[in-house]
Amino acid sequence: MEDKNLYQEIPKEFYSFETNQPFDRCIECNTFLLDGKEYFIEKAIRKYRGYSATDTIFDYAICVDCAMKMRNEFSKESMTKLDAYFQSGILNIQQAEPTEKDLDMDQCLGRCIIKNQSLWDLDEYQIYAYCKGDKLFKGIPPYMVGGPAIDDVLPLLSNPTTDFLNGFYDRHFKPDPSLMEPTPSPRLVFI
Repeated sequence: MEDKNLYQEIPKEFYSFETNQPFDRCIECNTFLLDGKEYFIEKAIRKYRGYSATDTIFDYAICVDCAMKMRNEFSKESMTKLDAYFQSGILNIQQAEPTEKDLDMDQCLGRCIIKNQSLWDLDEYQIYAYCKGDKLFKGIPPYMVGGPAIDDVLPLLSNPTTDFLNGFYDRHFKPDPSLMEPTPSPRLVFI
């Protein structure tokens, strides 16, 4: 039997921007997630200096099986460079001990796990959570990666990996062209 203290309600920060409800389907295979399936949530957010408004650039949930298949599509060169970058830079993702207390999202998401920059100093950032069914898994606390760290990652990707990620992005998201940079940059599931 699983320890109930390792789970909490999914915080609203990780709800779908479109529905304002928890994600219920995998973006890749359309599997229903809320009946015990393990999955990741990723959201990319842009802030505007001098304003309290933010825009969700994209958000989605992807089941662990599909995320692993995607990861297997990355070139060996990209994976070696990504693993080295994250192993040398990750500051504070730690497995959490079971506790009755819910995780503090301001604490989990307040600083970039790579560069330790405050959320308040970032114009763009991505947040990630690991969930099981209709609950957030506290054993792997949610985290935030700031735009500057993402910018560091992009040159580490081989051309085939970049093409693969751009294909995923193009297949699932149809953003307003005015929100895009001249050349779309890939977005990553950081597993």
